[in-house]
Amino acid sequence: AAPAPALPRVRPKAVMHWYTTRTNGSYSRWQESAAVWCYHDADPDFGRFQGKQLHLQLSQQLSQYPVTVTHSPSKCQVEVRIRAVNKGVTTDSILCQTHCRNADFVLCCGDDHSDEFMFAAALARARAPLTAVADRAGGAPARRTFNITVGHKPSRATLYVEDTRQVLFFLQALAQHAF
Repeated sequence: AAPAPALPRVRPKAVMHWYTTRTNGSYSRWQESAAVWCYHDADPDFGRFQGKQLHLQLSQQLSQYPVTVTHSPSKCQVEVRIRAVNKGVTTDSILCQTHCRNADFVLCCGDDHSDEFMFAAALARARAPLTAVADRAGGAPARRTFNITVGHKPSRATLYVEDTRQVLFFLQALAQHAF
């Protein structure tokens, strides 16, 4: 696979720095394919306001670049990431690896818009035929795929739970019945 293109850093770094110096409790994190401005330790109302303003400014200034700018008030962050790098690409890559190609069970769980790419990829691979795993009735191979979103919202996920406590409860129940 070709390496991911580099995130343009100069412009978002300067803008994020400007917002960080004016928003107590905020900071930036830099990764190879994404930059995140976090304000969860800032005043909630001012942080959310600054997040909206930063999202707007970065969206305008980076509109000519192959990046996506998102604002997640629930996570108190603004993210700039390379458009071609997302959880869906990663999920598809994992499910196509030799040791995962015939997995008969896939569970994806997420709580925000970036997880929608993962849900779509998992569902697309769920429809792909398996070669070594047959369903219990002895018919065509089947992959059981479960996509769970945390909280009520429009989603490609087929199931939802209210909060992370319910995710843990679900995983514990699953583990007890798996053996």
